[in-house]
Amino acid sequence: MRMERAVVMRKHITIETNYGMLHSNLKRVMDRKNISINMMSKLTGIKYDVIKRHYYNETFQADYNTLAKFCYVLGCKIEDILAYECTDEKQEKQRV
Repeated sequence: MRMERAVVMRKHITIETNYGMLHSNLKRVMDRKNISINMMSKLTGIKYDVIKRHYYNETFQADYNTLAKFCYVLGCKIEDILAYECTDEKQEKQRV
């Protein structure tokens, strides 16, 4: 019985699901509003390096408060600074 359980666990581990990716459009919005990373840091109180990672789309997680501050300062909506890209072909066909 232990062998069967190990096989089931192994199958569970090997299942891969691609949920897609979020991309930051912060650079585009900031550039359009002529706001530098340094200015955004001063206006939001967020560390320069944190904003720089979002600006260059190099962050792997985002804090809701950080995103709210970006939207407030830029006068935009969350969908203006974040974009979702579906990378699963099966899921993309179902959405159409």
